[in-house]
Amino acid sequence: MKNIAVIPNENKDKNLAVTLAVTETLTAAGITVMTERKYAIRLPGAVPYDEFPDSAEAIVVIGGDGSVLDASVYAVAHGIPLTGVNLGKLGYLSETEPSDIGKLAGLRDGRYTVHEKMLLEVITDGARLGRYAVNDIILSHSAPLGMADFLLGDSIGECLRYRADGIIFATPAGSTAYSLSAGGPVVAQNVESLLVTPICPHTFFNRSLIFGADESLTVTNTGTAPMKISIDGRDLASLLPGASCEVRKSANRLSMLSFCNGNMFRNLFDKMKLTQNIL
Repeated sequence: MKNIAVIPNENKDKNLAVTLAVTETLTAAGITVMTERKYAIRLPGAVPYDEFPDSAEAIVVIGGDGSVLDASVYAVAHGIPLTGVNLGKLGYLSETEPSDIGKLAGLRDGRYTVHEKMLLEVITDGARLGRYAVNDIILSHSAPLGMADFLLGDSIGECLRYRADGIIFATPAGSTAYSLSAGGPVVAQNVESLLVTPICPHTFFNRSLIFGADESLTVTNTGTAPMKISIDGRDLASLLPGASCEVRKSANRLSMLSFCNGNMFRNLFDKMKLTQNIL
């Protein structure tokens, strides 16, 4: 790779100190660094852009998992891989720590692997809603103290009725995010599936469901208040009473760059500081 787009998060990287180190590492390896104009003037050697460049062959994101999720919009749209330098709390999607920035030099001569991640999409009124989901799609009640009433239906017409705070549709990658906090299982990254986890359901049946990756699921709002629809933590729309939306696997995928051969469960345990208690 010769041209890399670098996307900083100045809220995480004060004074762009880590971004500067990334820029210097890539430049020293013979890689052209491209970044937004407002950052480029503070990063010697960086090439500025006003719109995301078509010549970029990959993206390096500096920040936390939220920064990676936001940058995934560019990666999917341009069909290029993405990697992150972790400045967040967990950083499960951001493999590289600031102390290991030197690994990024491997982008120049192919010392990396590429992993494809399944994405989800929401269909409302016959059209895809906003962005693709790397982690999850969440439908939840819109009132601070309210509950949502809704039906979950599959492709053959079977339905489950829920009264709950909401419901999470997660990818295998997203099984380690909000779904895990809501009591869902961890799904191996190579097991393509659609994981459904209710959020605080008012029922004795509060288990997650795992569907095949090609299943198409429908949510119908049977309550009297709108439900919020969020994708990867960003509120995008409302599902009005009586309306339905479809959640399904996207034909697009997200490519993620990796510089190690670690097992996903080991990486997860290490990130959550649980290795000593589990293994």
